[in-house]
Amino acid sequence: MFTKIQALINREIQEENEPKETAVLVRVLCLIDILFLTIGAVDTGVVYGCEVCIPASLLILLMVGVFGLSYKVKMKTLVPMYFVALSINCIVLVLLLGLSFMFQAQFYVLFIIFFYRGAGTKLDRVGSVFISSAILLFLIFYIRINGSIIDVDLSKFNVLTFFCTAYILAKTTCFAYFFRRKFSASEEKIIKYSKKLEMLATTDPLTKLQNRRGMLNHIEEYSSEIMSNGGMLTVAIGDIDYFKHINDTYGHDAGDYVLETLAKIMNEFMDGKGMVARWGGEEFLFSLENINGDYAFEEISKLLHLIEKYEFSFDGTPIKVTMTFGLEEYDDNIGIDKVITKADEKLYLGKEQGRNRVIY
Repeated sequence: MFTKIQALINREIQEENEPKETAVLVRVLCLIDILFLTIGAVDTGVVYGCEVCIPASLLILLMVGVFGLSYKVKMKTLVPMYFVALSINCIVLVLLLGLSFMFQAQFYVLFIIFFYRGAGTKLDRVGSVFISSAILLFLIFYIRINGSIIDVDLSKFNVLTFFCTAYILAKTTCFAYFFRRKFSASEEKIIKYSKKLEMLATTDPLTKLQNRRGMLNHIEEYSSEIMSNGGMLTVAIGDIDYFKHINDTYGHDAGDYVLETLAKIMNEFMDGKGMVARWGGEEFLFSLENINGDYAFEEISKLLHLIEKYEFSFDGTPIKVTMTFGLEEYDDNIGIDKVITKADEKLYLGKEQGRNRVIY
C-alpha cells in the first residue's frame, strides 16, 4: 500500500522541462490536507451533521482536484492554485468553527511554498506573504467581532485543538523535509562540481596524470606537512628520448599512444612511492616520498629498464622508447623550485651523455 502511494506521489508530470520536486511537495501537502479534513469532518459532523459535513466535503474535493491537476498543469500555475485552494480551506473552516481550533495557523506556513519553488518571482513571494497576512488579520478581527457561523461547544471538541496543532506540525515538518532534501541535493551538486573543476584544473587530459599545477600543490603540501617531521623527498624529471622523431615518423597519434602508455607504466610503478605528473610535453616529474637520493636512483633506474624493455606497438608497428632522468634530493634551504631546476639540469646532462640513463 505504502509503495503504491509513494509511486503515485512521485509520478512524473506531463509537462516537459518542469521540476517534479515541487509537484511532489504539493501532492504530499494535499494528502495531508485531505487526511486531516476527513478526520475533522467526521469528528465534528457527528454532532453538527450537514452544517459541517457539506462544506468539509467540498473542501476535500477541492484538495483532491488540486492533487489531480498536479500531474497536468505547469508549476507556475499549480503553486498559486494550491495557495488559493488552501486559503479557501482556511477561510471556510475559521468562519464555520472560529479561531479556537487554530485553522488560521495554516497562514503561518502557507506562503512558504512560494519560497520553495526557486523559479518563482520576487513578486510571487512578497505577494504571498502580504495576502496571507491580510487574510489572517481579517479572519481574526472578523471572528472577534461577529463570531463563528457555528457556535461550537469547546467542551465536546477539546481534542480538536490538539488535532489542528498536529495538522500544522505535519505541514511544517513536510516543508522542512523538502527544504532540507532540496538543500542537500544542491549542496551535493556543488561539491561534485567543485571536485570536477579541481580535477580539471590539476589533471592532464591525455595521460590522466596530475599536471604541473597539481604536482606543485602536492609537493608543497607534502614538504610542509611531512618533511617538517623528518620526512625525505627526492625529485626526478624524466624526458622521452627522441620524442619528436616518434611524432615525425609514426604520427602524432602514435606519440599520444606513447605518452598514455608511459603514464600507465609510471603511475603503476610509483604506487606506494609517491606521485608522477606530466610536467609538460614529453617531460614527467616524479615526487619520490620518504626516499633519499641514493634509493631514488635505484628505483628510477629500475623504471628506466622497465621502459626500455617494454614492447611499445602502435597499429602493429613496434616503437622503441627510452627515457632520460635527472634526480635531486630535496633541500629545504633552497626550496622546491631550485630543486626542480637542479634535477632538470641533470636531465640535460644525461641527454648530452647519450640519453637513456639516470643522472644523480
